[in-house]
Amino acid sequence: MNEMTLNDSRRYAPLLWLLLGLFAFRVTAQLLLTIGDIPYLPPFEQWHSDAIPYELLLTSQFLILWIMAKQTLRFLKGTVTQNRTTGNVLLILGTIYFISMLLRLVLGLTIFTDSRWFTNYIPTFFHIVLASFVLVISFYHLGIRGLFIHKISAWLAKLTPWIIYPLVVIFGLVTHVLMAYIWELPITLSTYLPVVVAAVVVGVLEYARPHRKSWLPDRDDIQNDTLYMGVVQLVLPKLVALAFIFLLIAPIQNSFSGLANLWPHEWPIGLQTLLMILSADFLRYWLHRFAHTNKYLWRLHAVHHSPEKLYWLNVARFHPLEKVLQMVFDVLPFMILGVGEHVIALYFVFYAINGFFQHSNIELRFGWLNYIISSPQLHRWHHSKLPHESNTNYGNNFIVWDLLFGSYFLPRDREIEDLGLQVANYPQDFTHQLKAPFAQEASTE
Repeated sequence: MNEMTLNDSRRYAPLLWLLLGLFAFRVTAQLLLTIGDIPYLPPFEQWHSDAIPYELLLTSQFLILWIMAKQTLRFLKGTVTQNRTTGNVLLILGTIYFISMLLRLVLGLTIFTDSRWFTNYIPTFFHIVLASFVLVISFYHLGIRGLFIHKISAWLAKLTPWIIYPLVVIFGLVTHVLMAYIWELPITLSTYLPVVVAAVVVGVLEYARPHRKSWLPDRDDIQNDTLYMGVVQLVLPKLVALAFIFLLIAPIQNSFSGLANLWPHEWPIGLQTLLMILSADFLRYWLHRFAHTNKYLWRLHAVHHSPEKLYWLNVARFHPLEKVLQMVFDVLPFMILGVGEHVIALYFVFYAINGFFQHSNIELRFGWLNYIISSPQLHRWHHSKLPHESNTNYGNNFIVWDLLFGSYFLPRDREIEDLGLQVANYPQDFTHQLKAPFAQEASTE
């Protein structure tokens, strides 16, 4: 991104993102409360003053969100041109709006204490958020360069790369828990919906805050990796799991009836999930490491290293045979031990969302989390074209096993350069990559 000028609209984008996020939280929380009560959130009645029917209010909220998102993206891209007339109009409207909501708050606390419209402080607060959004835009158009605005925007711009990952992961896990345990929705819905929402968020952020614009996918990339996501990551695992159940799990459990007792079923779900992540990562770590040193396994694994750009969807790019082998290590043992479906579901939510980020083309910072999570900052080096760099950071979710077994790699003085394989003309389309392991050798030398 080019260096910003004092009048650059991108200086205001982080503050607009914050206000947009706050209002999106209000709309989402209020909508979820129509389904049922949520612990730690005020009841629905405190979010709605009954001034207009909720159905009409929700429609207007979605329209407002769309307008806010559209304007924020324009500011982020730097395509907004200052217009003093626009600034004056917005300043007047925003000031009237802001003061009237402050007045509503004061009157609700002092005079009209029995009026629901005045004493519903949550809607009042979010009206102030909307008024602030209008005022920030007016400040830009009027050329107000107050240190307050610039300091807040600069602070948010620096903070954003640090908070995107934890916020999205926490959102996915909390949403899953609410849907599965509080609202008791079907386990499939409560597992896949948070993952789909997280995928959309990651996909949007790649265009809003790309780590490298040259890594943004083209139509062929998306078409190819969508096939991998559908065939290898969605359809194939269900077929393999059924085969495991009928061909392996039932016979093994019948022959060794005490295996289920080896798993701590009495532990809290969260601790069981953490144990599953660490255990599955340990098994996958060694499979992954051998895939880089064994020439036959590397033929399969080279498919995953074939992309010359990283973005969230190519996390799905695995040869079907390698996917089956992975499931033997990170699915089959836990099915044999009788791990509960809620533990596996929670594991999957974290596994999927972390995987999206691991391959994402978003400008992110992890700091000390780089010693816990297999982050994109680490995983990009794993996709280096240079073998001495790519034969590192094998961790699937956590990076702990790389730290213990000496394969951790994170240079502090440079950025990753070329990605991909040291093989000329390695095929990039789905059909030919299925044949590639049997047709040529993707050497690691």
